[in-house]
Amino acid sequence: MDARTLKMLDLIDALEEQFPSAPHVPEECVWWWSADDARAWYASDGRTKPEAQDDAATLKRWFPGLERSGTQRDKPRIRVLCFPNAGNTEDMFTHEGTGERRAKSPLLEWAKENDAEILAVQYPGRANRKDESYAFNIYEITEPLLPVVGRKLNELPYVVIGHSVGAWIGFEFLQLLRSRGCRMPEHVFFSAFPFPDIQHVDRPWRINVHLDEEAFKNECRKWDVNELIFGGLWSVYHDLMRADFHLFDKYDYAHAGKENFSWPLTVFHGEHDRMITYDMVACWETHTSGRFEGPITIPGHHLFPLQKEQKSLWLTMIVERLGKIEID
Repeated sequence: MDARTLKMLDLIDALEEQFPSAPHVPEECVWWWSADDARAWYASDGRTKPEAQDDAATLKRWFPGLERSGTQRDKPRIRVLCFPNAGNTEDMFTHEGTGERRAKSPLLEWAKENDAEILAVQYPGRANRKDESYAFNIYEITEPLLPVVGRKLNELPYVVIGHSVGAWIGFEFLQLLRSRGCRMPEHVFFSAFPFPDIQHVDRPWRINVHLDEEAFKNECRKWDVNELIFGGLWSVYHDLMRADFHLFDKYDYAHAGKENFSWPLTVFHGEHDRMITYDMVACWETHTSGRFEGPITIPGHHLFPLQKEQKSLWLTMIVERLGKIEID
């Protein structure tokens, strides 16, 4: 457990001695209550409790595609927590596209057949959250997400999928979950991003705040961003892309010396990725003592989940591995 969790547990022990007649705090207090929340609970004999953050409206804000995906269940058997890439929205996991881009999603089909909920995270500043401020730091996503979904992940088996910077966001969220004593996933799938402790000097991208407009566009092109974005849509995507690039520009690995994870990890690499190398993805092996598989090569570029056939292949490979998970 991390220092914050130990401090909270010590505080609860002290408060129980001070207020022996008060009911014991709910389990989730360790995840997301503040010290003041705990004190108020005991002082009021359990009548003062912080407002829950996993209500229906909050869940819909963070996971707007859950209902649309057709995977929402009263009693799911397993959950799939998904983190999209920079500049993208959660619908890369919860929508099958329209017109010529429409393609059946092996992940959604598997979820419907196996009573699995697809919880694809919508980062702030886009789509249904366009009126919110962008996140400029990974922790501005992971820490608010914890009280929203922590309880759901603790009650059922789950897996994690993260593409590009979504891999680092997923990794940091798992670090946060572990620090609070929460259940760990049955399997993790990360794709197209370097191992999280890669040195800054070895990172293949340029820091976006140092780039003028044209240089930043060229940097986006190296990530295989669609050329159509740089026309009339650039006014829509510019601020979003600048903000999302901060997520990996500002990231510092802060877990040296911690016990390794033990979940199974499968990683994927885009064969024609011009930014992230095969070896950068392969080094994820050092972050789990569980079974490691990959990198599995997908015959696409960095954003292969936006390529019709490549996305289907990627999700098919994930589903094949999901089918091997034993669910009680």
